[in-house]
Amino acid sequence: MHVLEANNLSKTYGSKRGISYEALHQFNLAVKQGEFIGIMGPSGSGKTTLLNLLSTIDKPSSGKVIINGKTVTSFSRHQLAKFRRKEMGFVFQDFNLLETLTIGENILLPLTLNKIKVKDMTHKLLLITKQLEINDIIDKRIMEVSGGQMQRAAIARALIHNPSIIFADEPTGNLDSKASLQVMNTLSHLQKHYQTATLMVTHDPFAASFCQRVIFIKDGKLYNEIHQGDNRQSFFEDILNMQSLLGGNIHDLQTVRF
Repeated sequence: MHVLEANNLSKTYGSKRGISYEALHQFNLAVKQGEFIGIMGPSGSGKTTLLNLLSTIDKPSSGKVIINGKTVTSFSRHQLAKFRRKEMGFVFQDFNLLETLTIGENILLPLTLNKIKVKDMTHKLLLITKQLEINDIIDKRIMEVSGGQMQRAAIARALIHNPSIIFADEPTGNLDSKASLQVMNTLSHLQKHYQTATLMVTHDPFAASFCQRVIFIKDGKLYNEIHQGDNRQSFFEDILNMQSLLGGNIHDLQTVRF
């Protein structure tokens, strides 16, 4: 069984003047357990719309999303909130950590919302922060740590409740090259360790080269997809070539960091 299936997903944005814009057109996708998928495409191609629909942040105009055999597109708002808390993890470009909480308290938020026992929360916090090498900063506030550390904390928060799937939106977008490498190594390693399916929107071919496959979107439709194989360097070059074909932001690419 697939962790996630998208069947004929379409999203049309309308206006009061009767002008409509189709951001996504009859899109299909199947994601297996533990699969790491990148989503790429030019600005305005529909990749963020797709991520928002798959993660139930937005509702499709037509089509459906099935996660763990459940058609989440037919859920009520209350059912969705409960399902998200248990089955989904989120990693954002701007970290989305709360300034009023310590790093540790931020990481524990999903467990707090799910009313997990304090003893179990403490054990899970120590385990995942050691894996991410941020166990020495759990008592610090976000203004006391680096961007890379904040993003690793956000990854810990996304994984701590063992979700079925993680949605990552430009997770390296606000990081320098060194922090990007650390974050992608971390995300890739933990994703394999926990066997959590991960969907990541990115413009960065270096970040995408950590994925097992990358799907490319153009004008709201699937344009192509490529698989990693045995060599990440050649996969990176394949991603660059595909971006070039798509008319992607080739001149804006971050420095190659192999």
